[in-house]
Amino acid sequence: MQLRSSNCGLKLGPSHAAFVDLSRTWWGRSCHRQRQVNLPPGLIRPSPVEPNIADEEALETQLRRLVGNSQKKSLGRRPTVLVLPDLCVRTTLISLDVIPSRTLELETLLRWRLEREAFFPMTGTRLTWQVLDPRTVLTVAIRETVIKQYEEVCEAVGLLPVEVDTATFRLCNLFSNLLPAVEPMAWLSLLDDGFTLIIFWAGRPALVRTKARTYADPEGLFQDIANSLTLLGEGHTQPAPRRLILFAEEPGSELIQRLSTELGLEVIQPGWSEIKHAGWSPSDSPHQVSSLAAVAGLLGAA
Repeated sequence: MQLRSSNCGLKLGPSHAAFVDLSRTWWGRSCHRQRQVNLPPGLIRPSPVEPNIADEEALETQLRRLVGNSQKKSLGRRPTVLVLPDLCVRTTLISLDVIPSRTLELETLLRWRLEREAFFPMTGTRLTWQVLDPRTVLTVAIRETVIKQYEEVCEAVGLLPVEVDTATFRLCNLFSNLLPAVEPMAWLSLLDDGFTLIIFWAGRPALVRTKARTYADPEGLFQDIANSLTLLGEGHTQPAPRRLILFAEEPGSELIQRLSTELGLEVIQPGWSEIKHAGWSPSDSPHQVSSLAAVAGLLGAA
């Protein structure tokens, strides 16, 4: 939920943090800035259940350097869009025979289904959802212990998270105009040591799969993608996606070649050229996609 307009975005991940902000010079010219810092290993461990931040004070120190705030306490806090790793939340598509019209009744039903079928503890969990069609609801659940850690660290360095989202969904929103809404499309994110695959049919998610990448070999990654596409095709009459939009820090030329030759997918890797019309340009950071996700926090609202 967005409380008020934001002019800065913060993307956090297990290896680095990216901060972008919009401001105007005294003569009215728009100024776009982006910065990154590398984070110590183990400082952030994305999880939808366990606390993510091993040392909040250490993360505060890193973020003060990133946002340029050396004060221990800030008199005012800047409204900020906070973009988190996909692994911080539990994202699930839930099918219902009938979707209750009353919000409280629907939330109760969704919480019951998630606890019963996804084995996700719902006590002390925030839940948001979007009704996709008369029988399908997209749910996003995050534990209070997880989100509060991030919120407290942000507020300590002078940032007020007024909107929170995950990297892949924000990037999907930003680049959704790359393909026609009626065309089946696959989105694959390999950011933050995670694996997120989203298949869209008629502009709506038909499959959402997020997991930690526990393998280092390209073969395991390729098989994960191939098996997910096979699973989606079983029992459905819709055509399989012919294009896949990839977000990854490494180019992954071997993976792209196999996706093309063995699965017949055209792989697209969107980048800064698609948003240069909005005034953004790439920096010399080695983690360009993370900065892109922070920009998507500002530009990629659903």
